[in-house]
Amino acid sequence: MKLRLINIIRVLVAVLAVTSTSCITNKDNTYFQDSDKLPKYEKAEYEYYKIIPNDQLVIRLLTLNEEAAAIFNFESGGSSSSTEFTYRVYDDGTIDIPFVNSIPVAGLTIREASKVIEEKLKDFVPDAMVKVALANDMFYIVGEGGKGAFNLYKEKLNIFQALALAGGPATNADKKRVRLVRPNVEGGRPIVKEFDLRTVSIIDSEYYYVYPNDVIYLSSIKGNFWKIEDYNSALGTITTSIGFLVSVFNLGVTMGIY
Repeated sequence: MKLRLINIIRVLVAVLAVTSTSCITNKDNTYFQDSDKLPKYEKAEYEYYKIIPNDQLVIRLLTLNEEAAAIFNFESGGSSSSTEFTYRVYDDGTIDIPFVNSIPVAGLTIREASKVIEEKLKDFVPDAMVKVALANDMFYIVGEGGKGAFNLYKEKLNIFQALALAGGPATNADKKRVRLVRPNVEGGRPIVKEFDLRTVSIIDSEYYYVYPNDVIYLSSIKGNFWKIEDYNSALGTITTSIGFLVSVFNLGVTMGIY
């Protein structure tokens, strides 16, 4: 009887040990931690998005010359005319617009591309003003960070704002190893970056801002099957375990086993 009671106590201790070490703590979930145990990321200058092949560009031409606008198939109206058209960037990094072919834009920022296209059109429309925007200004979130495709509604959208659009990471999301998949401006395989979302040094680092076509992936915390998301759950697990073992022991006493 004594030996069996000792075994039951051992099982109870083991359950308590597993429970106490498998909780998801504040350190797993708290942002902006300033700890020597977390990575320290260097500050990095913000780099404006550079156009890549297969991007879709919205090009807007402004001119007071209605005849010139008609030549470029832009609808006229009032004292000025402006109509938007979308153009795909070819694999060689160029775009074609009416009467102007093979304009190189890959590797340029949106502002730089506007200037290049404007200069090309001024050969035909001296007062031409060109505005360019990115039609496919989307980023994507998968895994425990939420899921979906989201519009990049402003130029400097940071990682926390991006995740908030998807409802924020789940409690069991592994914030230590966030992966960011970013298209390679120079072609070739996409670039995969991994960073710790919890450290305060992420602010203004190379991982802080989200760009068009980025894919943000958060996996579950390793060993998530055994993880308990809060201490209330842990307390419930402990209480249930104790109740079960007590019931087994009482049943053994009733049956004369102990």
